[in-house]
Amino acid sequence: MTTLDPDLDALIRAMPKAELHVHLEGSVRPATLLTLARRHGVDLGCQDEAGLRKLYRFRDFRHFIELYKLISEAMRDPEDFVLIIAELGRDAAAQGTRYVETTFSIATHVRNKGLPADEILDAIGAAADATRRETGVEIRFILDHVRMAPPDECRQVAEWCVAGRDRGVVALGLGGFEPERPASLFAEPIRWAQAQGVPFVPHAGEAVGPEGVWDALQFDPPRIGHGFRAAEDPALVAALRDRGVVLEVCPTSNVCTASVPGLAAHPLRALWDAGVPISLNSDDPPMFNTTLVDEYRVAATHFGFTPAELAHVSRTAIGAALLPAAERARLVAEFDTELRRLGL
Repeated sequence: MTTLDPDLDALIRAMPKAELHVHLEGSVRPATLLTLARRHGVDLGCQDEAGLRKLYRFRDFRHFIELYKLISEAMRDPEDFVLIIAELGRDAAAQGTRYVETTFSIATHVRNKGLPADEILDAIGAAADATRRETGVEIRFILDHVRMAPPDECRQVAEWCVAGRDRGVVALGLGGFEPERPASLFAEPIRWAQAQGVPFVPHAGEAVGPEGVWDALQFDPPRIGHGFRAAEDPALVAALRDRGVVLEVCPTSNVCTASVPGLAAHPLRALWDAGVPISLNSDDPPMFNTTLVDEYRVAATHFGFTPAELAHVSRTAIGAALLPAAERARLVAEFDTELRRLGL
């Protein structure tokens, strides 16, 4: 790996950044996860952070999903999510991240633990407000439907998205194991949510090829989570570029889940060179031993991104924030001012 110039490293840390693809359940700090597991009597199969690191050695994407479910089991009370959001905000602030959209699988916690959805929405909304006051970081929520669950549950998630807009919910997402579960399977609730003014931002083109992205594009999403396998289809690459669909690229995650064999095989640079709008993201940072700053470092060292290109990535991310126009414009202006101050 190319050694990162200290001045570039300092610049990356100083740049204002926005993260659009980070899972709330997957962002919990290892020490916090162990505390929650002990509190709620959940056996994670390990007793310390060293054990967690061994647990996080993923064999493939399906293995990752199974471990993600286990980790989610340790989160049993609305107060648990309040703690995780507070720590997510502090971690973001330490990295120069000003805006975060975090994906949250709310139905899993309602269905498996009997937590009332309204209590969860109240808790996460209040936690985001408190985090903004403490750190200055703006946090919004994407409530995602987990593909393995039935379509009628997706409709319930869509309804919670509408109900939660006053508590920071900005979109309906679609996550989970992608094969044989395309976005079109959930067309009715997706269309219903969009009719209520809720954007749809699915994961696609990660565990399946370009067909997953093509399927998602029928819903005109402003962004697609991962989406890197679009690079296998030149016509799809052109469609993403021409439509201005932003890909939420998570290089380290894709290697850890064996979605690509290594960074050398990742098409991030090819997608960028083809003009596809790109944002960089950490996905599940503790699980993949990464941070948003690390992903910017990876872009510089492995993919040759220049400071100007990294600044463009930052501007793309904040420009794709799912906020009211005036609020987004304010943040875009703040980013531009700070990036220009840094000479970018």
